[in-house]
Amino acid sequence: MPNANDASTPRNLVPDLERDYRTFETALSAGPAPARVSPEALSLLRTYGRLVHDSSASLALISDGDRSSVYTRHVLDSLNPLSIFERPPASALDVGSGAGFPGIALAIAWPETSVVLLESREKKAGFLEHAVRQLGLKNARVVCARLEDDGVDWRVGPAASVFVRAVGDLPHILGAAARRALPGATWVYFLGGGTDEARLISALAPLGIAARVVPGAFGGRLLTGSLAA
Repeated sequence: MPNANDASTPRNLVPDLERDYRTFETALSAGPAPARVSPEALSLLRTYGRLVHDSSASLALISDGDRSSVYTRHVLDSLNPLSIFERPPASALDVGSGAGFPGIALAIAWPETSVVLLESREKKAGFLEHAVRQLGLKNARVVCARLEDDGVDWRVGPAASVFVRAVGDLPHILGAAARRALPGATWVYFLGGGTDEARLISALAPLGIAARVVPGAFGGRLLTGSLAA
């Protein structure tokens, strides 16, 4: 585990990340109590942001314009769900994990939660494996598969929570996720700035899935509900 005494000093950051990291650190410290993270978790989040920054150019993990703001645009946004859970869920499924947003950030913040990072693209799944090893995350597992691949045994139990960020067709995703989740599992969808949440809520109604919009811990908006029991 990283030294907690180093958590507030971005010694392993390149110059173009230092300002963004400071803003990120300030936002975390000002967040609501349920969203506070330990010094050890902060150190890991710092390292994780650097891993994404350094690998993104070759793997297209995030846009080039986002590399210098990876902490505030992606890591911090990934932590928005922390405030809507009374306690960390026992397990979580990150659908279409990509660079690990939000799954790796949540695995760091919730060390007792078993997190599955689902990513069908081999290169990005390879990055996730690398990041999990570098960060020493014993509670995170990468599955290189599609959510719809019913015949594939992931060798993990059904998830108590499901997270979807930057992936489309929410009704289809939640319908497929229900087969990989516990009855009544909490799901969370990250709403973008131009997302029509009323249309999404209406589209989910025929599936028997109720949804509501809630504020995230750090300014984002989340659509959330429970999968059918």
